[in-house]
Amino acid sequence: MKRWKFAGAIVFLLLVPLALAQPYPNKRIELIVGGPAGGGLDQLSRAFEQALRESKTIEQPLVIVNMGGGAGNSAKAYVHQHKGDPYYLYLDTNRVYLNKLLGTIAIGHDAITPVGRLIAEYMVWAVRADSPLKSAREILDRLKADPGSVVFGLSSLPSNDQINVVAPAIAAGVDAKKMRMVAFNAAGGVNTQLLGGHVPVISTTLSEIISLVRAGQVRLLAVSAPERLGGEMANVPHWRSIGIDVAVVHWRGLFAPPDLPPAALKYWEDRLARFVKTEAWKKALEKYGWSDAYLNSAAFKKEMDKEAVLFAKILTDLGMVKSASQ
Repeated sequence: MKRWKFAGAIVFLLLVPLALAQPYPNKRIELIVGGPAGGGLDQLSRAFEQALRESKTIEQPLVIVNMGGGAGNSAKAYVHQHKGDPYYLYLDTNRVYLNKLLGTIAIGHDAITPVGRLIAEYMVWAVRADSPLKSAREILDRLKADPGSVVFGLSSLPSNDQINVVAPAIAAGVDAKKMRMVAFNAAGGVNTQLLGGHVPVISTTLSEIISLVRAGQVRLLAVSAPERLGGEMANVPHWRSIGIDVAVVHWRGLFAPPDLPPAALKYWEDRLARFVKTEAWKKALEKYGWSDAYLNSAAFKKEMDKEAVLFAKILTDLGMVKSASQ
């Protein structure tokens, strides 16, 4: 009997390494979205998942889980807890470092694994079609005279929505500390507030407002691109065209828990490098007006490190940099 027990133990020990060495991925992967259903990140997550399926880029299903609480902090904290687990991915924006600067969470972008930057798009100032406000320059002139005279609606704070208000205002000589901004939880909320006349102007991403522009309900006053865009955006001024030396690129990227196994990171880098060239993904980019901005893990981290320094300066000047306890 002891001999059989010993033999069984040997077989078990031999099987354990085989089980641990199964190819990645061998089960479903959770994609944690740092925003609520209906927002820009949710829109990207569903387009990303659909294009992955259609292009047959990965072998296992990607399950979308929305965690929009705390301006993305709930999602980031959740993923951070799954240290080393390659079956959790996380989709977010530059809030991965902004939130730490603003003291709303102690976890920064250096405490999670950047997998790859996926897309970039631009921010816009939008008003109702019947708004008496005719241009971004008119609004900036009003703000220079009285920084609290125009209320801006945003989808969240902190965010690029906010930076797209503050940065051009500072460049125009406005006292940004006295400006008034209100957050309404995701794009659907801020769009509704604009259409309802509760705020006169909003700052949001182009993809989140473009359907209302096409429907004739909303006008765009400015876009944060570094140069004038083409197509249906050809007549929308960019900041530099009105003498404001500002450009705000709103990127969205894929992250993973800290200490991601190197084999899992290589898997995603290999897959994403091929994926961004597929017709399925190109169609998604065209549909939503996104720009292909793919960067691999190392290049993505380098860009974030540079951005974090720049944004820290802006927020320090505004007296908004704080620290959060662990």
